[in-house]
Amino acid sequence: MAQGLAKPGIKLIDLCEAIESTNKRLIEANGLEQGIAFPTGCSINHCAAHYTPNPGDNTVLNYDDVCKIDFGTQVNGQIIDCAFTIAFNPVFNPLLVAVKEATNAGIAAAGIDVKLCDIGEAI
Repeated sequence: MAQGLAKPGIKLIDLCEAIESTNKRLIEANGLEQGIAFPTGCSINHCAAHYTPNPGDNTVLNYDDVCKIDFGTQVNGQIIDCAFTIAFNPVFNPLLVAVKEATNAGIAAAGIDVKLCDIGEAI
């Protein structure tokens, strides 16, 4: 859903609000019991992570941007975090491939009693 919404020309605030609205609907948000885990991050280009547009922010996603989306859901305090990187210009395809390979390497290295530094080394 979120990847389909992210298109050149959309305001970052509109993208984040759409993701959060869908998140709340799908999780059947209910106060502190279940809902959004943290504000949706929508970081572009030089901003590596954790940028969330505020009301009135008119920043628009462009064709030549690299955008990192990060959103989460919580149920009874248990958090699921989802993050992915998108780009529209094919010049960034090698970067997207590297991101996927790094993610898969981290998943393959993860397990019971594995040190975080070992996962980081695999990535």
